[in-house]
Amino acid sequence: MLTDSSSHYSSSHSSRSIIPSKQTATESTPILDQYFNPRMIYLWLKNIEAIIHLSQALNEKLNSDFISLEWVQHREVMKNIKHTREITTDLINREISLISSYVTEYSFNHELIQAIGIIIFRPPKYVKTIWDTLADVVNKSHSSQQTEIIDLSETGLPNNKIIPACIKEAFDGLTQIENELDLWDSRLEELWNINVKPPQKNLLPYSVYNDVDDDMLPYLEFTTENFKHWNVKDPAKEFSYGCTCRNNCRDIEACSCIQHCEAGYPFKNGKLIRSDIGAIYECNSFCGCDYTCPNRNIQNNNMNDKNLQIFKTSNRGWGVRTLKPIKEGSFVTEHVGEIINSRTSMLRSICYDKLNMMAYFDLDYGFDSDKGSKILCLDSNYWCNISRFMNHSCDANLVTIPFFVETKDMRFQRIGFFAQRDISKNTELTLDYRIQNPEFECLCGSKFCRFKKKI
Repeated sequence: MLTDSSSHYSSSHSSRSIIPSKQTATESTPILDQYFNPRMIYLWLKNIEAIIHLSQALNEKLNSDFISLEWVQHREVMKNIKHTREITTDLINREISLISSYVTEYSFNHELIQAIGIIIFRPPKYVKTIWDTLADVVNKSHSSQQTEIIDLSETGLPNNKIIPACIKEAFDGLTQIENELDLWDSRLEELWNINVKPPQKNLLPYSVYNDVDDDMLPYLEFTTENFKHWNVKDPAKEFSYGCTCRNNCRDIEACSCIQHCEAGYPFKNGKLIRSDIGAIYECNSFCGCDYTCPNRNIQNNNMNDKNLQIFKTSNRGWGVRTLKPIKEGSFVTEHVGEIINSRTSMLRSICYDKLNMMAYFDLDYGFDSDKGSKILCLDSNYWCNISRFMNHSCDANLVTIPFFVETKDMRFQRIGFFAQRDISKNTELTLDYRIQNPEFECLCGSKFCRFKKKI
């Protein structure tokens, strides 16, 4: 099911979508909704996730500081500085203040320098040069416990500060990884260098229509299939198998793939005839049948994303509508994105929650939450297809059905959207987000709205 992170993007955010929408806009920090875009968030997340040895507590602190309004404002000032002489003592003191909060609580090492560089959108090598000023603070904090001091004149550090022996090891490590920091700088450059623009390698694959305002879609990476986060293992091989039907699955009820379905074969004339089926198991490349097999409805569907359009709604941000009529039971599209594990999802949600985003599906079909099963999630904040922009309705015209093709590994279920009724041309396509929060400000306008305020 779609995970409700309690609210959506505000209407002023540049990437309103599914997952986003004006519906639960938070007005307390409008600058955050205006400042962050999906690409910036994605770069931040991927870089912080690459620092693999940081603890969960530190990750949470880093995420929180990244969203901090104070550092949003500071970054904007730093990004517009053209020459080092424009960096005032005031600005340096603000950075020292942030770094000090880490030094007193965490072991200061090259990974932490990289992380702090990400937070303030500054090349880590510049963050490193602030350490010589910080050394005075650290020296004082250890003065009552640490008497041995080390002369760092041989390290080449600025001002050759005298500091406690307890942090000499950190300096030695920093000296050894300067080249690594330079590589890290180049990977982060788009964040901290205002002159570096994101690569425009993919043209927008969808029709977009906006007669409401001047907003444009944010830069996103559009994909036609799911891809795995680096720390998600491949599907288990024992779940990659197919049927052995010899008659191209003409005896459909006897097909072993169909027998995985809880309610039998759910299609008639290529259309879904019931939605209370649990999941759909289609034949695949391991089967003895070919693509004319009747159990390949999703794979052979005639509907495609080119028949859909992203458009600007009057009050709910971006939405999706169909440019052609859709018959009841038709497969409309698949929801795709980046497959992430529960820990990655939890750490990302710190950012998502603070930015009023709801950007992933829990792939929880068939899992017992009471047993603490480790489910995967589908994050579509940055890597996505058109379904990212589908809005919520309490009377949705699409239904969500999990399905399996190349693997029957429950963790790698895919998400399909089918028409619950006939849908006429130019009608908005909507989903039921299954939101449980009674305070949700729903703008679906349906007479069946579950969130209507009692008078």
